[in-house]
Amino acid sequence: MTDNCTDTSSSIETFSLTPDFQVDFTAYAPLHTFKGWTNKGVEACMDIDFENLTIVRAKAVAQVSCFDTGDKLKNLAMMEYIRWKKIPEASVEMTEVNEFTAIDESRYKVSIRAVLEFMGIQRNLPLSFTITRKNEGIKVDIVFQWSFKAYGLKAPQLLFLKVRDIVDIKGTGFLRPAS
Repeated sequence: MTDNCTDTSSSIETFSLTPDFQVDFTAYAPLHTFKGWTNKGVEACMDIDFENLTIVRAKAVAQVSCFDTGDKLKNLAMMEYIRWKKIPEASVEMTEVNEFTAIDESRYKVSIRAVLEFMGIQRNLPLSFTITRKNEGIKVDIVFQWSFKAYGLKAPQLLFLKVRDIVDIKGTGFLRPAS
C-alpha cells in the first residue's frame, strides 16, 4: 500500500499502523470453535482531525496469507477456501463518518461506514471503534461481525460440520504519526 493518507492541512494528523497490532477472528461450528489471528501483513493509515472531530481518511490492507489458526491443516483449508493465490489481499476503506465523539480527554467513540473487500467482493459495512490518544500516537480498538451470507458465500465445512454464518472479529492496533 502506498502512502495515500498524507494530508498537509494543519489540523489533520496522519497516523500509520505499527507492528504492535493483532486481529483475531472466531468462527463457530457445532462442537467446535475455529479461531485465528494475524499480527503481520497489515498496513493501515488514518488522517484524523481531532479539532473538528472527524476522520478524513482511513484504510487498511491485509495480506490474507498471514491469517493463522495455529494448525497447518486448518490454515491450508482456510487458504484454499479464500483463494489467497488469486486474491491475496483484503481491505477496508472508510466512506463516511457517522459519529466521532469525545468520551473523555483522550478517548473517542467512532462510528463509520466502510467498504470491506474480501475474496474480491465488496460490501458496505458499519464499523464502530474507539480511539485512545497517547503521547506516541493512537490506539484503535474495534469489534465487529462478518457474514459469509452477506458476501454471497457459502460458509465452509469442517468435515461434516458447517461453520455458522457469522464470524466475530476483534482488533487492536497502535498507530504512530506518519513522517
